[in-house]
Amino acid sequence: MQLLLDELANLKDKNLLAFSGGIDSTALFFILLENKIDFDIAIVDYNIRKESKEEIAYAKELANKYQKKIYTKSVYLSSSNFEARAREVRYQFFEEIIKKYQYTTLLTAHQLDDRFEWFCMQLSKGAGVVELMGLQKVVDRDFYTIYRPLLNYTKDELLSYLHNNNIKYFIDKSNKDIKYKRNYFRQNYTNKFLQEFKEGIKKSFQYLDKDYDELLNIEILFHQKDFYILKKQDSNIKNIRIIDKIVKKFGI
Repeated sequence: MQLLLDELANLKDKNLLAFSGGIDSTALFFILLENKIDFDIAIVDYNIRKESKEEIAYAKELANKYQKKIYTKSVYLSSSNFEARAREVRYQFFEEIIKKYQYTTLLTAHQLDDRFEWFCMQLSKGAGVVELMGLQKVVDRDFYTIYRPLLNYTKDELLSYLHNNNIKYFIDKSNKDIKYKRNYFRQNYTNKFLQEFKEGIKKSFQYLDKDYDELLNIEILFHQKDFYILKKQDSNIKNIRIIDKIVKKFGI
């Protein structure tokens, strides 16, 4: 699998890959190598599965083999609201590394399945375009950019890539536990829908991305450090959406 080179060509020379050893991040690791993109890796061990030690060892093995810097963190979290807390800890760790070592881009391996699951979960709660389109390819934060280059690929396509190239990866068994909402949606709704209508879903997200960009076309009149003056829009809803997008740059 070869990602479009013109997309990856926009990456600067200080890239940090959020790595886990799973299908998605392992595929992205080797796709970046194929495209001669410079990057280092960061991985978090949540200590909830015995396989996590093997995943850390694999990450270190890859980093050593391909001469990548690796940053690791070991944490113990309570089971209460685990997913949200894990995400908070993970991004705090990434941002500490980015700030300390001056990385410009955080690469994450979210793919089409993730995006469609998010869309459906938001749809089930009641949501507008901004919430439905929460997983964007490029997100500017205060001092770095999040880039998700795999959003147009399904997990099955990434799995085929790994098998065709005989690349080792790990399966997180907790991904089958339906006590987590995303797993419930995956097993009951999104997997089957994606298998049947993959190409239509890809096209729909392409159209939605264009609509999203037009809806949130931000005209910045003045910007200095943390201070922004934005052009007022013709509706309060649009003003609120634009302000929301700006404050997300600061991780809010």
